[in-house]
Amino acid sequence: MTGTASPWVAPSRAAAADRHPERWLWGTASAAAGVLLAQALVAWAAGHPGHDPQGVLPHALGWLAMIAVMAPLVADNAHYAAMRSPRAARTRVTIDVVAGWAAAWCAAAVVLAVGVWSLSRTAGDLRAVVLVTAVAVGWQCSPVKRRSLARCHRVFAPPLDRRRARRACSRFGLRLGRDCVSTCWPLMALMAVAGHSLPVVAASVGVAWYERRQPHHDPATTETALLVAAIGAIAVVAAVRR
Repeated sequence: MTGTASPWVAPSRAAAADRHPERWLWGTASAAAGVLLAQALVAWAAGHPGHDPQGVLPHALGWLAMIAVMAPLVADNAHYAAMRSPRAARTRVTIDVVAGWAAAWCAAAVVLAVGVWSLSRTAGDLRAVVLVTAVAVGWQCSPVKRRSLARCHRVFAPPLDRRRARRACSRFGLRLGRDCVSTCWPLMALMAVAGHSLPVVAASVGVAWYERRQPHHDPATTETALLVAAIGAIAVVAAVRR
């Protein structure tokens, strides 16, 4: 007697990848969090518990890690594009979308890094943290922030032709990155001025994640502004401890 496969059999890895081709983003974010944790441990071992990496290379690595930690914020956008593409191209579609998003953030990171470094050298670490926190809190209430945040929900169905799809996905990711930068640049500056502190990074990404799940007409502006102020307080403590 022959039987049929049980509907309760666990799906294969290939089937899971077909349904969630963007899941590699979570692994990337976890690895980036590990980099930030390693930097914190190295700073602590060197007698700098405030976690302020020294040198251009550690700071650049910290910036790349912060961008990677934020990558799951565009998981839904990448998933939508992938699920409207041929099965064989789905993972590649997510990579193209995220690569465009990351390119926008890398360009912004250069400007923000120079700005944060100049502010810290001019005003001192503690004053720089206070100033960036004030800007970040105020930005939460700005109309530009609210419009950019709403645009972070945009979705896109790529062309079926692979060559055209790659270009279109990259352009879509770049526009998505532009809106993400406009939404979160003060939070990223706050992470940087706090020396890439993992608690500050985790809390800031948490705020970004939370506000993206609010309705466009009520993005919880007051709540997120208070949360950003609390994150700034954590960053102040980190600056005092350096």
